[in-house]
This record gives sequence, structure tokens and C-alpha cells, in this order.
Amino acid sequence: MNPLILDIPVIAVTGSNGKTTTREFIAAILEQKWEILKNTGNKNLPNNTQQIAESYNPSVDAIVLELGMGKQGAGEKHCSHVQPNISIITNVATAHYGNLGNSIESTARFKSSLIKHMKPDGMLLINNDDENSKLLDTSTFKGRIITVGTDKQSDYNAKDIKYVKGGMKFTVTLDDQQLALFIPTFGLHNIHNALFAVAVSHEMGFTPSEIREGLAKFQVPIKRLNIMELSNQSLLIDDTVNANPQSVKAAIDVQEKLGKGKKKIVVLGSMLELGDHTEEGHKEIGAYLTHKQVDAIFTYGKGAKWIKEGAIDAGYDPNKVIHFKHRSDMHRELKNSIEDSSSILVKGSSAMNMIKTVKYIKDRYFYSIKVSNKDKKFSLMSLDKTVKYLKDRFFYLIKHSNKDENLIYLNSQTLQHLDIKTAYIKLHFGQLTKKLKISINNKLKTGEIIVPQRLSEHITIPPLPYEYYFMNNQLFLGPVIGMVVYQRYMNDPNQQLLRFANYSKIKGLIFLFSPDLLNKQNKTISGYYYDPKTKSFIWGTFPLPCAIFNRIPLRKSRYKFLKKHLGDTIFNYPYGNSNKLEFWNIMSKQAVIRNHLPRTKEYKNVNSLLKSLKSCDSVYLKPATMAGGNGIFHVKKINKGYLWSDILGKQIEIKSKDALAQTLKDNLVKNKTYIVQKEIPTFNEKQNKIDFRIYLQKDYTKNWRFSGIETKVGQKNSIIANSKNRKSIIPGEQALKKFYGLNEDETKQKIEEMTQVCIRTLKVMEKTGSKLGDACLDLVMDKNRKFWILEPQINYAAEIKSARDEGERRVLPLILPTPFEYAKVLSGF
Repeated sequence: MNPLILDIPVIAVTGSNGKTTTREFIAAILEQKWEILKNTGNKNLPNNTQQIAESYNPSVDAIVLELGMGKQGAGEKHCSHVQPNISIITNVATAHYGNLGNSIESTARFKSSLIKHMKPDGMLLINNDDENSKLLDTSTFKGRIITVGTDKQSDYNAKDIKYVKGGMKFTVTLDDQQLALFIPTFGLHNIHNALFAVAVSHEMGFTPSEIREGLAKFQVPIKRLNIMELSNQSLLIDDTVNANPQSVKAAIDVQEKLGKGKKKIVVLGSMLELGDHTEEGHKEIGAYLTHKQVDAIFTYGKGAKWIKEGAIDAGYDPNKVIHFKHRSDMHRELKNSIEDSSSILVKGSSAMNMIKTVKYIKDRYFYSIKVSNKDKKFSLMSLDKTVKYLKDRFFYLIKHSNKDENLIYLNSQTLQHLDIKTAYIKLHFGQLTKKLKISINNKLKTGEIIVPQRLSEHITIPPLPYEYYFMNNQLFLGPVIGMVVYQRYMNDPNQQLLRFANYSKIKGLIFLFSPDLLNKQNKTISGYYYDPKTKSFIWGTFPLPCAIFNRIPLRKSRYKFLKKHLGDTIFNYPYGNSNKLEFWNIMSKQAVIRNHLPRTKEYKNVNSLLKSLKSCDSVYLKPATMAGGNGIFHVKKINKGYLWSDILGKQIEIKSKDALAQTLKDNLVKNKTYIVQKEIPTFNEKQNKIDFRIYLQKDYTKNWRFSGIETKVGQKNSIIANSKNRKSIIPGEQALKKFYGLNEDETKQKIEEMTQVCIRTLKVMEKTGSKLGDACLDLVMDKNRKFWILEPQINYAAEIKSARDEGERRVLPLILPTPFEYAKVLSGF
């Protein structure tokens, strides 16, 4: 094939990094007075070059081509369609390393094919600061070689480089005069890219003022260091077009400059096509990040796991770098990590689709959503003060204006950002959905959205800080969380205040209600919502929530109604005393759990009790479905008989089987199923019974986590250690050291072992029908330091502990707020 050979400038740009940006810098200058032909976007393959050549017409003054050369032979194919007479090789690095021979030398050789097939006496521009560019083969090139640089003396040098608002300033000497230039983008690498444009245009006769004006008009290509200011005073840096070690380092350098004084979060997807350099290249980035004072690193994808390894190997805090296999898990953790005034860099190879992460962040942090004010329709100063007062990344809701109740206000640029094709936006608040007609008001700031407060005849949005997210043309406002409580808490909701200690992390509408306040016809619930401003509760009527934290024995019919409308977002149902016999029957089929269960059987008559006592010295008789120690008895073998004990400390010596049978008849709770359970001796040297309680809860990750452990020390010789029979409650860690002689490391290891077995137990309960998110398990430990599971507690004492002694209250800050984290993520926030 004979290439198209033209007398006009045919400028070809290739290199490992910076091709598109350099192309656009050149075009921005040339387009001021020339008609140019160029490829757009990332259309840089040989077939795209062919299309450019075929679309040429004599009115074109110059052609600007970006040549993708990620595969062997690509340079020759490009040049077979049109012959460049000006070529730029931005740099030689490890991009497409695996496709180009797995070495810098072979990569340089394949890039050199452009030099070989361009006009032999044309013009070649090279980055003088790039050591690898010295490997380019120019031995047969007869034309002129021009160099650019910032460090090494070059034909075109950038000096006095500064980061300024909106971009960078630098100076270049042109025609023996210092020319001050500005580019509306960031990074030293972009200074190099701009220098190529300066050099080319200057060599073609463009004046210094034309060069200056052209660079200032440069439009940053999409997904290439696009900087977005978010509504929580954070910066989002979208550099998701592609990734290799050099471009990732360049982006990290930009974040270092722009993110001063902010929490720096780096989100990196795998770098693909690195071939044999894959592991080394990713570890190199991890080590690079270690020296950049980054606050958190999130990695995603198979190759990116080596970024984590490289960072840790270089001394980075292992607790600050997390690798994810699933994007949704990363997004949840990322959202939990983003604070006001953060800088978030997102980058990865194109195939990693890191733009989805950019969209996830933008849909939750770019917009500032407010509610129309009845008295001041669009008082922007007042709204700004509200945002400043709350220091809130989302919005504060104020008064409602009746005529606006079906409208949502935004300016035209905001609508463009949202990319909504419909004339309306669906607002979701709890289970209520309202279609709002879009009304353009260009007095609003970009990103500012005004929604109505009144949503229906019964429901207005309480004035609270909310989070939001967009999904296509749908706006989700929340979270909206309901908590079902006993009537005593409706009479005095302030007893629930400790649960709201971490409200600032949750935000949204959280309300307490009792089931009789559910209006099935209107699909509303009345109750008390928490007001963070006054730290009190306010009565209101609300839509059905997105998630419910249940704390009462909820009637089945009501649960069915709520489940129908909420789906599977109601947790801690069923709520009540666990059936100890059913629990043992289910768990005894699980090998790991069975190893931690005391021998248990159903009590049928005195014979079943005596049979149990043949294999052990003492047993407990426990009602299968009662709690609080009620109905529990202890039976111990003694010389010539048995010792019977109740929870009040009353003891009876029994001499015969008949007498034992009569005692059983007289004391066991009528019509209650009982179990006979082997006693695991836990008494200390002072004859105090030692019981453990471990608290496990689901948080924003949707996973079970350890929240705390406490130890109940019983009264001397008491058979139980419940609230009426205990001497004290102490931290579980302290008890393991004091009573069992464990050191610090052994204590941590033992609690971890307990946690894992107990989480396994809860997961089995979930598989058999329980909907859980907040639980504890009662354990005991024998003298050999083996722990044994007695029973789970879903309806454990929580709020009422706040009225007890310090030992009881110690665990409350650890356990009371956490269920709202889980409810929030179930709500979709």
C-alpha cells in the first residue's frame, strides 16, 4: 500500500504516555488559524489512521495524528496509510510492556518504527529528560531532531514551573524572549506534553501570543486528570483512561501537590499489559506511595494486590492499605473512608473500568441537595451558611413551599453532569417514591439541587443532614431507618440516646416506633425521630423505612407486611429467647461448633437426669425457652446422694431416686421443655462462677465483627452469674488474664478464636431462618482454657444496662451504635 504523502504538516504523536494530551495541546494552538484533521478520543489504531487519510481534502491545513503502538508492527501499519513529516515520541516506558517484548529495549525498538517510516528528512521531537528515549534508533534518520525538557538543557526548556489555581505556569524562551505560559491541567508530565506543542507550533511559525492563547484554551481530555470539586470540600481526581507505572506515578505526584492539607486517598485498579513486569511494576507503585504521605490505599483487581505487598514491604502501615476482589466491597469501604476535605485519586487500566468508581463517588459527593424555602425561594447565601454550619457533605433540609412540591430545581450545567434524558427525576425517600418535574434555574450553582420538603399529604422531610446518591434519573435520599422498640422507650425515648453517639457517621432519618403506630393503609409510621442539633427526639409521621432494626417480639403478620414492602432489610427477627434444645440440635451437626458445645439432651424424666449424671459429676437443668436464669437448677453427685441447688442459693441434699423425682416435680416450671446440660466448671479459687459474653454485630461492611467481650463474676457459690446473682462485670480481656493466666498475645488469640467460632454459629442460625445483625453469645471456659458455647442472645440486655453500675455500662459505647451502621448499608447508603 502506498501511503498518502502530503506537503502540509502531518504530525504524528506516539509514546508510552501522554499521546492524547499532546495531540490536544497541539490542536488547541493550530486550530486558532488552521483547519486541522485529527483523530478524536482514544481512536488511535491503524484503522483509525486509515479513516483520517481517506477523509483528507485540500482545505485541510494540517493533520494531527495520535498513533497507538501497543502491538508489534503498529508503527509500520500507521505509516502505510499516511506518511508523517513531523513525529513526536513523548517517552518510552512500560506501557504495553507484555506486547512489546517485555523489555525497555524492545519497546524502544518498536517505537522507533515511526522514525523508520516517517519522512526521512522530516522533524523528530524527543523528550530529553526521558532516559529511555535515548534507546530510540535514530541512526538512519536524516532530518532534524528537536528536544524538549525541564531538567536537561534542551532546544525547548520549561522553567519557573508552578502549580497555580486551575493549572500550571511556566516560562519558555522563544526567539530570545521569555514567554510566560499557562496550561489548565496539572503535572510535570503535562509540562512535557505542552512543550512538544510549543516546539511544533513555534517551528511552524506560530507567534508567541498564538501559542499562549492556544495552550490556555486547551480542553482536558476526559478521564485524564479531570479534577472535580466535591460538595464536601474534597477533590476527586479522575485519571482512569489507562495506567502503567509511569502514568500512575505522575498522577500520584499531582495528588501530592493538589491534596496538601487534605486526607489523601488513592484508589488503584490493576495495570494491564505489563507482561513479565506485572508483579514488579505493581510493587514499584506500592513502594512509591509509601513515600508520598498517603492516608489510605485501596487496590482492586488481580494485579493490584502486588501494590499492597509493595507498600507494606516498603514500610507502609498495613492497616491503611486494603485490597479488594469485588468493586462493591471497595465502594463501601471507600465511602466509609472519605471525609470532608479529602483528595481522592482514582486510576487504573481502561479494562478495569475504574470510571465506575469515579461515578460512584460523583453520584454521592458532587451535588449539593437542599430543600426549597417558603419565605426565600432561592436564598443562596442562607443555604451556603447552612452548609458551612453543618460542615456536611450532603445537605440540610429547610422549609417547604407548596407550589414547588412537584418540582426539582437545578441549573443547566448540573443537568448536563447528571446526563438525564427524562423531564423528571424520581425522588426516593424511604419506601416513598415521588416523580419531580425538572425545572431549570440558572441562578443556582452548578451541582446545587433544590427538592421539595412536602412529599405527600402525610409526609414532609424532617430537617436533618442526609446523604444521597443518583442512579440514572433516580435520586435516593436517606438513609431512612426504623427501630422497633418496646412501649417503655416510646414513653421515654431518651433512654435510647446512647445509640445515637455516632449519628454523624450515619446521618439521615432514624426513628423509633412501636408496631401499633404502623398505618398499613397509608404506608406510614408515626414515631420519634432523632434530632442531632438538639440531641433529642421529635414526634413525626414517616414513610416506611428502607431498613428496620427490630428489638421486640414482632407479630408475624406485621413482619410479613413490612417484609413485603421493605424486602430483606429487617434484622433481628424473630426476636425472643432462643430455644436451647433446638439450638443444640442444630449446632451439634456442625463439626467445628460441636467441639465447643457442652453435652446436652432433652429432659424427659428422672431417668434421663440420672443417665447424664453417670458420665459427669454435675449438670444444669434449664428451661429451653426461658431467660434471665429463671427456672434453672443445678444437680451435683455427692456421697450417698445428690445436691440440689436453685438460683437463690437454696440447697437440698437428696438421698434417693424417688426423692429426686419428687423434687423435680415440685420445682421444674410446669409445661416447659427442659434440657439437661453437662456443667463446665468455671469457678475460681474463691468459688465465683465465671461466665463470658461476646458481642458480635454487623457493620457497614455487612460482615460480622467483634464488638466487645465482658465477664460476669457470680456471687460466691451461686450457680449462675446473671444480674441478680453476680458480684461484678469486668472486661473479658481482664478476666482472661486474671483468672486464666493468659498474656496479652494469648488473650488476643483466644478472643479471635472465640469470635470465629461464634460467627460461624450465627451464620448457621441465619441459614436456618434467622435474620440477624446484632447478637451476643454466652460462653464459659474450663481450666484447660477451652471455651464452650451455652446459647445465643438476640434479645440481650442493652439499653437497660445504662441504669446499672459502671461494669455493666462499660461495653455500651461499643455495642449500642453499631446496628445503625448495618441498617444504613441495608438502606443502600
